[in-house]
Formats: sequence, structure tokens, C-alpha cells
Amino acid sequence: MNVNFDDLRIFTQTVLHGGISAAAKANDMQRSKVSRRLQTLEEQLGCELLIRTTRTIELTESGKHLYELVAQQFYHIEQSLIAVKESKQDFSGVIRIAIPSALMTSQIFKSIITEYSSSFPNVRIEIENHQESIDLKRQGFDLQVLPDAVSVTDDSYVQFSLIHYYSHLVASPNYLRSHPPCESVNDLKAHRVFTNRFNADLLDDDIPIQLKTDDLNLMHYLALKSQGIAFLPQTHSKKSIESGELVQVLPHTQFPRLSLTLIYPSAKALSKKTRAFIDLFREKLNSSD
Repeated sequence: MNVNFDDLRIFTQTVLHGGISAAAKANDMQRSKVSRRLQTLEEQLGCELLIRTTRTIELTESGKHLYELVAQQFYHIEQSLIAVKESKQDFSGVIRIAIPSALMTSQIFKSIITEYSSSFPNVRIEIENHQESIDLKRQGFDLQVLPDAVSVTDDSYVQFSLIHYYSHLVASPNYLRSHPPCESVNDLKAHRVFTNRFNADLLDDDIPIQLKTDDLNLMHYLALKSQGIAFLPQTHSKKSIESGELVQVLPHTQFPRLSLTLIYPSAKALSKKTRAFIDLFREKLNSSD
């Protein structure tokens, strides 16, 4: 049986509005077209659904049975379509994100932005580099991502950990061959060490830091070029270790765990576009573990 579902909808509209003329007006259609669609539906089903009079309609037993079966389903479908439309309208405007440069240049953040931009092309994305906690409300940001070592300026803001990570020491095989052995943390004093501001405090104060930078890519690059030992998040140097371009220094030494924290002003006032970004952020970071 080949029944047109739009004809079924017209049938339910005719019953709902109490007549063909009223259904035509409500759906911005000609009365004759509604009447033809109802007639086609009856022919397809092989039974009479409506008894037409000059001003009203009366349902046959088959018509009553059909209406009971489909009316509620069409109502739920139409309500769902309205909800989808309203939700899409909310995915517009601007979302402003404050993020440290270490994460901004990472591959995972690039993939998050790419996917979000593709899913919600009507949302304009503004990303700024901020290493310290900012006043999100005053400065007009929707959310901020920071390492947990940074104190948040407003305790009323919502905060939760996105991901935990460890840092490790890495260097190129060429660098290690041409420099003194490094078999303990104390031996780092004889080497050029690169850190970022967030993990520098995990090393002893008496270890000289040759370079401290928020640019993890720069640290990684210098390590690849045999310029020293870089103290990097494990996920950042994973591929280079797998390829053999870098090796772990002091592989049996585990440094304290750090976390990334997501901060936003209020869960109640969270827009759908911001919620969608948060959900995607969490999903991507969790899948990268």
C-alpha cells in the first residue's frame, strides 16, 4: 500500500479543525486541494473516512479508527520538528572561548574546533589566548579552559575537571648520545631543560630551566632538534616517541598529575551552543585518553 504521509497529515488536520475549509485555511491551502487529497487517501486505503456535509464533517468508523491511530503520532512529530527548529535557531551568534596557548596549538583542540564549526556553521567562534583566570561575565566570555594549578578569580563559577594528564621528560637520541648520562632527577642540572609555566613547579628548584614557554610546540621542536630535554605532557610527545624521534628521559620517574579545568559562569544560563561545545570538548578529550 502506497499511502502519502502528507495526505494522512491533511486528514488529521481536517478532523482537528472540524472541516475541510477550516483545515485549508489553517494550512494555507485551497479548499479544493484539501478535498482532493482526502479523496486520494480514501482511494488508497479503499474505504470512506469522512461523511461530508455543507458545513461540517463526520467521521466514519474507519475514519475514527484511523484518527485514533495516527493523530497523536503526528502531534509528537510536529512538536519534535518545532523543537529542532527552535534549537537550531539557538545555534547562532557568537561563542567566546578563553584558552591557554599550550592547548590552543594542540591537535586535539584543532579537531574540536573543526568539528564544532562544521556542525554549527551559523555560530561565530572567537578564541583568545589567556593564561590566567579572567572575569568571564565582565569580559564577555562563555567559557575558559585552564590547568588546575591556576586559581579561578570567581568562586561562584562552575568548574569541573576535563582531563587529567602527566608530564614527562623527552629528548632526541642524538642529544642524549652527545651529553652526560641522565639517570636521576639530580642529573638534570647538567642539561638544558625546557618547561612551561604550569609544570615547571614539578621540578626541583635547584634544576636550572633553560627555557620556560607556554608554546608546547616550540619545546617539542627544540627537543627534536637536539637542543635539550623538554618537559612535555605525555599526549603531546606520544607520536614522536612512537616514531623514535624522541625518547623518554628518566622513564621510571612519575611526576605529579595535572588537570585541565573547564570554567563557565552558570549552568542555568548556559546556552545550547555553549553546552554543545562543552559536550564535544569532553567527548574528544575522553576519547584521547
